[in-house]
Order: sequence, then structure tokens, then C-alpha cells
Amino acid sequence: MNFIVKLLQCLFCWRIKPDSEEKVKNADVIIGQSFGLRQDGPGKSNEALAKIVRGLNEKYKIPLVLQWEIADCLPDLPIFYVTKEHRIKGEYLDTYEVLFQAKTICKKRGWKKAIILAHSDHHWRCMMVAKKLEFELIAIDTSSVPYDELSTQSWTKSVIRFIPREIVARIVYLLTDRI
Repeated sequence: MNFIVKLLQCLFCWRIKPDSEEKVKNADVIIGQSFGLRQDGPGKSNEALAKIVRGLNEKYKIPLVLQWEIADCLPDLPIFYVTKEHRIKGEYLDTYEVLFQAKTICKKRGWKKAIILAHSDHHWRCMMVAKKLEFELIAIDTSSVPYDELSTQSWTKSVIRFIPREIVARIVYLLTDRI
């Protein structure tokens, strides 16, 4: 795909169409990407993502590879792997790093078909990174996941704060060949 098309997608692609239940039930793994954080816990965005994970787990019993903010909301579930920190000490645990670690874990198990779980405004970039990492993508509806006005990450407090940052992040990811 040429650069201009990818750049236009970075600017204008926002909603991911959910896949069929047939495709979802054949997933190998659920990979959960957190969204924000509160000083006193995971916050309502991650709690909403955890609620989706719980529903999928109850219905399909698919292995879970989750970022820690989501995993903390699910202490009673068997989580295969929790991403807690960047491989390089002190580096920010970003979208690419979470999915890179997930890919490393999944490759060892032969898991390729991945449900990529993320806030709906973050979902497109997560899906494009996962595609670049050669996952077979499965999308679900995450439109019920809210922003958290009490998040310690200012960009995850509202759509007005998130979208400009997300556009810049997408362009950086495009220029660094991560999508």
C-alpha cells in the first residue's frame, strides 16, 4: 500500500467494523490494550475493557494476554500473560511494545488469530500494529468503552484531548514503519 493511502487512513479511519461471531469464536487469543489509568486504580476505561474481556472469556474460553491495567480488573480469571513494563527499563510502555510482547508470547504458542481489544478511538492503530506484526486480526465492538475524565494520562480524559494526540501517534508510527 502506498504511503499517501496509509497517511490518509491515519487521518480518516476511526471505526473498526466488528467481525462475525463465527470468526470471534475461532480466535486463538485475546490481546487487551489498556486505556488510561487513575492514581487509585485502573479507571473506568480499563474496567469497561475488562468487562468485555470477561464476557468473551465466559462465552469462548480464549486465552488472555492483557496489559496490566485490564488484568488488575480481572483477578479471578486465568490470564496467560500480563504486560507490565517495557523490555527496556524506564521506557514508556506504548501500543507497539504491548503488541510486540504479545506477539512474542503468541508465536511460542502458535497463536495467530487474535482478538485485538482496545478503546474504540485507539482500536484502529492497535489493529494496524497487530497486522504489521502478522497477527490474523479479529475485531470486536468496543464502542461502549468510555473516556475517563479522572485518568492520570491527560490524553485519555476526553475525545478532544485524545484525537489530536492519536493523529500524531499514527503519523509517527507510519514514519517508523510500525503500521
